[in-house]
Amino acid sequence: MAEVEIVVEVNGAARSLLVEPGETLLDALRARLGLTGTKRGCDEGECGACTVLVDGTAVSSCIYPAVKAHARSVLTVEGLGDAGDLQPLQQAFIDKGAVQCGFCTPGMLLAAKALLDANPEPDVDEIRTALSGNLCRCTGYSKIIEAVQSVVKGRAQSVEAPRPETSLGHVGASIPRRDAVPKVTGAAGYAADLSFPGMLHAKVLRSPHPHALLKRVDCSQALAVEGVVATVGAADVPGRNSFGIVVKDQPFLADTKVQFVGQAVAAVAATTPRLAEAALRLVAVEYAPLPAVFDPIEALGPEAPSCSRKGTSGLED
Repeated sequence: MAEVEIVVEVNGAARSLLVEPGETLLDALRARLGLTGTKRGCDEGECGACTVLVDGTAVSSCIYPAVKAHARSVLTVEGLGDAGDLQPLQQAFIDKGAVQCGFCTPGMLLAAKALLDANPEPDVDEIRTALSGNLCRCTGYSKIIEAVQSVVKGRAQSVEAPRPETSLGHVGASIPRRDAVPKVTGAAGYAADLSFPGMLHAKVLRSPHPHALLKRVDCSQALAVEGVVATVGAADVPGRNSFGIVVKDQPFLADTKVQFVGQAVAAVAATTPRLAEAALRLVAVEYAPLPAVFDPIEALGPEAPSCSRKGTSGLED
C-alpha cells in the first residue's frame, strides 16, 4: 500500500514523514527519526515504556497510528532537556535514585510531565494514578514517586556530576548513578536501539496452545515473500536443539511438541520488521491439541498429562 505524507511537530521542530498505513507513531519516531529514547516494550499499550506526549496528552505510541499525529505536536524524552540543561523532573529522577536500568525512565518522565502540566500540585494518590500505566521492574516505584513529589514541593536540587572516588568519603552517602544523565535524556542505548547497514530483523512464531503435537510446520510461503532472507524451524538448528542454565531441557524451537503458550515454533528474518511480521503470518502450522494442566498440585497427580518430549536430538527430556 502507498505511503502517506504527514507533517508533525516533533520536539518543537516540524517534520515531514512518509509513513505506511498501519504504521505506529513508535515506529515512525524510532525508525524514521532515530528517536530511540522512546522504548518498545509490550507493543500492546500496557507497559508505558513507549509513552510520549501528543498535544500535551500522554499516549502509548506503540498503538497510536502515525497518521493520527498529522498536524499535531509530539514530545519525546529527547525534547525534555539535554545533558547540559536538564529539566527539574529529570534532575529529580537522578537525585532521588529513581533511575536504575533506565528502560522505563523515558515513559515515566513523560507520564509525570503530563500530570504536572495539567496539575502542578498533585497529591501522592494522584501521582500514583498518573503513573499506574507505566511499569518498572527495578525501583519498586517509591523513588519514582519521591522524585515527582520533590518537583511538586520545589525541592529538586542540582547535584554535581559524579567524580571518581579517591577515598571512603562517599560511603553512606547518596551519589547519582554515572549513567543517569543519558538515561533521563534518552541518549542511553539498548540492544534494540542498535542499527547497522544491511541489518536483518527477525520475528518469532509462537504457539497459541499450552500443549499440542506439532504435526506440520511449513515456512515455504513465508520464504517466498520479497525481502524475506531466511526462515528457521527446529530441523534447521545445528546440533542439539535445546538449552538451559543447568539442565539443557528447553528447545530453541519446538520440534515434535509444544508445551506452553508462547513457545517458539519458527522464525523469519527479513529486511524490515514489518516484512518479517507479514511473512510470519504465512507460516503454516498444524497442531494436534493435547490435554493440559494448569495447577501445580494437579500436575503432581498420577493422572496428569505427560510433558515429556523427544526432540531432534533423540534425547527425551
